Amino acid sequence: MQLDASTKVLVSPHSKAATIGRKSIWLATLMLCVTLSGICELATAANQNQEFDLSTRESNEKTRRVQTVVEVTGDLKLNADGKQVNRLPMRVSGALDYDERTLRDNSGEGSRCDVRFYRDAKAAVGIGENRVETGLNANRRLIVARVNASDLTLFSPLGPLTSDELELIQTPGSSSLLNRLAPPKPVSLNSDWSHAPNDLAALLGLDAIHQTDIKSTLRQVENKIAIIDMSGRASGAADGVSSDIVLKAKYNINLESHRVTWLAMSIREDRAIGHATPGFEVTARVRVEINESTPAEELSDTLLSDLPLDIQSGSTLLQLRSTLGGFELLHARDWQMMVDRHDVTILRMIQRGELIAQCNISSLPQLAIGKRVQLSAFQTDIEKALGENFGQFVEASQQKNERGHHVLRVVVSGLASELPIQWIYYHISDNSGRQVAIVFAMDAKVVEKFAAADESIVGSFAFRKLPTPTPAPPGETAAKPASERNTTAR
Repeated sequence: MQLDASTKVLVSPHSKAATIGRKSIWLATLMLCVTLSGICELATAANQNQEFDLSTRESNEKTRRVQTVVEVTGDLKLNADGKQVNRLPMRVSGALDYDERTLRDNSGEGSRCDVRFYRDAKAAVGIGENRVETGLNANRRLIVARVNASDLTLFSPLGPLTSDELELIQTPGSSSLLNRLAPPKPVSLNSDWSHAPNDLAALLGLDAIHQTDIKSTLRQVENKIAIIDMSGRASGAADGVSSDIVLKAKYNINLESHRVTWLAMSIREDRAIGHATPGFEVTARVRVEINESTPAEELSDTLLSDLPLDIQSGSTLLQLRSTLGGFELLHARDWQMMVDRHDVTILRMIQRGELIAQCNISSLPQLAIGKRVQLSAFQTDIEKALGENFGQFVEASQQKNERGHHVLRVVVSGLASELPIQWIYYHISDNSGRQVAIVFAMDAKVVEKFAAADESIVGSFAFRKLPTPTPAPPGETAAKPASERNTTAR
């Protein structure tokens, strides 16, 4: 090849290529760039049109490690007098770390059974100037997550949870529900899809969603990972009270393992005040990360084979331990504790926002050893306590239960504020002379809904060791002697 004075590249005598000058080199380079750009655009267009299978599935052969972090900030809404709403600043910080395994489940469409072993579960709750820390009992670290078409139920096959333990592990964004976020069929980039209200309600911790525009959109696919946005608003209910939510979230689906591997949600929620629960206006930030893990010995077939992994009678009961009152019992999940003091513990039974009944458990003065309150005397005390509200005795009975407690039961009908009311009175005493009165009160029209809700509470009632009282400072007036209190509670 030779160069002339114009620095043009001359055609080699052995080549058929055309001569290219300096200006032509720039033009050729530009054309090459345009050509490459066109190829990229064609590739992008092809990618845009490509459909991705985002379907999810789990194998009972594999164990997953799930780590969840929850941060909540905002205000608690209270109206103790039923009129003025007061706000208290609240902050919650929680972390869960557990191994999870999905078991085969043929109980119905949409059903699922996950078994979890919690390596760590803790939360710190600050309300106003008060701060409380909660954790999961070492004997309750094995948890079953049962999912059906409409809800998620968590329980321990090792024994009853407390309400605090249930709230600790029942967080939004449950790993057992993330598979429901996937679209029903393959989608292309920037395509969106809606979610079933039942699925969203369970994911966000609501009982029901009445209206929602929440959708997910496939934004990107990188290294076999689908990156998805989810956002929108929802209006629903929890414990029968209204809740409005604004959601912004992102999650990833691994296209090879067909699993959701990561989720981050920001949930802004305004929940109304209920009969037994405060309202709140908060922002919750939830982050969930899921990775394949080595098989956990605690989730092996050998250890699980003898455990009751199906929901049975009593599996969902919660345990209440009153240190101040000196007793423990089991209750259904629709009972909410309102007050827990040394003299009285108050529970309310709420079903979908409707107040069904109230239960007062009142400490009574110590009896002399061997002495018993007679049924007739108990009825007389009840009639005096109710006064003009008393109507008539409906039932009266007594028995000695399997714990050795002497139990009196009296059912009374009457009026309160001109409304027909039914009361169920219990008097429970043991051989040492300890005694309590338990009173269930309800509107007569909800007696059928109440059914036999008193039986699990009274049947499981047991006295606990009372805390050692702190001596009063010198000169301070002593409390009223227990012997001066009544044997019934209204």
